[in-house]
Amino acid sequence: MRLPATSDWDALQTAAHAWQVDPDDIDARTLELRCTAWLSPEERTRLDRLPNDRLKHVYLTSRALCRGTLSRYTDVDPAAWTFVANAHGKPAIAAPVEFETFRFNLTHSEGLLACLVTRAGQVGVDVEETSRGVDADRIAHHFFSAAEQACLTALGPEQRRGRFFEYWVVKEAYLKGCATGLSRSPEQFTVQFDEDGQPSAIDRWQLTLHRPTPRHVAATAVWRQPDIVAVPVTWRVYDGLL
Repeated sequence: MRLPATSDWDALQTAAHAWQVDPDDIDARTLELRCTAWLSPEERTRLDRLPNDRLKHVYLTSRALCRGTLSRYTDVDPAAWTFVANAHGKPAIAAPVEFETFRFNLTHSEGLLACLVTRAGQVGVDVEETSRGVDADRIAHHFFSAAEQACLTALGPEQRRGRFFEYWVVKEAYLKGCATGLSRSPEQFTVQFDEDGQPSAIDRWQLTLHRPTPRHVAATAVWRQPDIVAVPVTWRVYDGLL
């Protein structure tokens, strides 16, 4: 199998693309007929074990999004991808081996799935639906650093809620990118924001906030090679899944 020679594939050497889809926009029956055959035996077993149709639909959409996104850049059939997880559960491409340096990460919140892909380095992505009810103060007490908690306390109620979700998605994206599981707790590092409201880099991890929809806030983490100053991240709606 030869590596593809396409502009998008080449662009991923120094850029990252985030593909998003709302599971509610996908017809469940059509998805089942088209994409179930893409799944590995392990994925099918997990799908069958889910307790209700809603969870099955979201899971199948996520697997279709992942496999379909990877295949958009290659000549690989969506069913041909196989994956392996590291010791902390982060998946990577096992085959075809020609594409094992193709990096990806998935995230899911109510009303949105996203798959982030690049060839620039390791990646992490997280998204949250910001209207849902959360006990921000309690969560911050357990999972945010002292400096982050102090910043939240200094804000008014609405600003505090918005900044809480921003802290959360940045921390999650960074930890998912590092792929270290719980070996590094989110309260052990502090996220700082610049004058434009974007999170500052941690080491060579580029951290970026995004608003993929009016309801959602997201963050991406991309490990930059020494010769790359910045990795542009573009969000795209996956309108060709079916």
